[in-house]
Amino acid sequence: MHRQTATLLLAWFCLSLTLAQSPTLSQELDRLLRVEWLKYGSCGVVVRDMQTGETLYAFGAEHMLIPASCTKLVITAAALHLLGADYRFRTQVWVHGKLDAAGTLHGNLLLQGGGDATLSLSDLKSLARQVHAAGVHRVEGLLLYDDSWLDAERYGFGWNIDDEPFGYQAQMSALCVERNAVRLYARPGTQPDAPAQLRLDPPTDYVQIVNLTRTVVRDPGGARLSATRAHALNRLIVSGTILLGAEEIFIGRYAVENPARFTTTLFRDALREAGVAVSDRITPLLSEWQLGGEAPAERRSGRMANSEWRIVATHHSPPLREIIALINKPSDNLLAEIVLKAMGKERRGQGSTEAGIEVVRAFLQQAGLEMGAVHLVDGSGLSRMNAISAENLVRLLLFMARSPHSEAYRASLPVFGVDGTLRNRLHDTPVQGNGFAKTGSLYRVSAIAGYLTTRSGRKLAFAILMNNYNASGSDARALQDQIVRLLWERL
Repeated sequence: MHRQTATLLLAWFCLSLTLAQSPTLSQELDRLLRVEWLKYGSCGVVVRDMQTGETLYAFGAEHMLIPASCTKLVITAAALHLLGADYRFRTQVWVHGKLDAAGTLHGNLLLQGGGDATLSLSDLKSLARQVHAAGVHRVEGLLLYDDSWLDAERYGFGWNIDDEPFGYQAQMSALCVERNAVRLYARPGTQPDAPAQLRLDPPTDYVQIVNLTRTVVRDPGGARLSATRAHALNRLIVSGTILLGAEEIFIGRYAVENPARFTTTLFRDALREAGVAVSDRITPLLSEWQLGGEAPAERRSGRMANSEWRIVATHHSPPLREIIALINKPSDNLLAEIVLKAMGKERRGQGSTEAGIEVVRAFLQQAGLEMGAVHLVDGSGLSRMNAISAENLVRLLLFMARSPHSEAYRASLPVFGVDGTLRNRLHDTPVQGNGFAKTGSLYRVSAIAGYLTTRSGRKLAFAILMNNYNASGSDARALQDQIVRLLWERL
């Protein structure tokens, strides 16, 4: 009996000694964050139990750091509360003048944007068919466009001028199509030294291509094509080589200048395809002299300024609950910026970034964030002027988890190992499918924030912000994944 007791006491002592020697979760997380390349950088981490509200780990929690695309967590949360999950944008086509029995419009046709950045070429074709179905078969006057529902600021404060040509930094407008960018593809020429065969999607003559490419039989250095857009011009300069016999390749997405005019150019082509004859006279709606009367009244009211105006076609965007998923999962910058301006338009009567930020800040204050640790200048996170603390991101996540829009918000986020910007992260690990989070990335900036269900079923909200580190973005993401995996295992 005494021997058995002694054995049990020895086992208990050994177990206690082992536990005492085992690092705690906080110690393990501290060790991970002491990596050399982050030593002189900045980092903020907060992990909180969603049920109890207990802070399970905090490091630099109050420091204001650049969130990059985690800014979209703020914008989409505010949009759900301020605009509603069922909110839709609207694009309309108006006629001004007399339509005779033969289908000739003795007047002008107007494409009017209402901030729908989800609009596609197929949507324009649907609008064109509606115009034809309304009896308009020929337009004698101008093809006008109106993008005045939002302001004329095309770029955000602090955006990088080097990113201007590329589709992820497309210009903002109330009249958009195909995210205000074209996709460029190439296939080899039919013989050596022939230029590559290039095509744009959507097909358009709005963007000029300067083809400096060459087809080669072999290239020891590796055949490669590249393109850039000339500053402030719709001109793509394509250079490099492509191997004879190669399959068609995707080169990249390139932003267009004057997206409203681009949209109307594609609409002109869609009208002709639908059987509506229209001239090449495309011009913005600038003043009443173009029409011989007043311009259309405010779109949201549905009123017309005078009897000569009438709507012949309307397209509605998907509801906001779907739009925020189109923002968060692939991290769509243009959609985020337009939604921010729309909040300013609907709540302040001004379709500007500044007005949008005013209403977003008011929402964040109501949500319980520490407003001294929030600084916003855009909606996408492209600007390095944005700053927020990890503590505030976690407070926002907890607020949204308790809100009426919690399911739509969570469903909008990428899922670890499944989709969006997280499709390749922690794939084929136990974390796959158990975490929903938004990522953010700029040069020497990497962030992630969201929700995690651990091995024991515990539900967490977390935020990890890393700035000014001396490593690659992939190193930063790998460390974040180590932290998330450790949280899953230990909690």
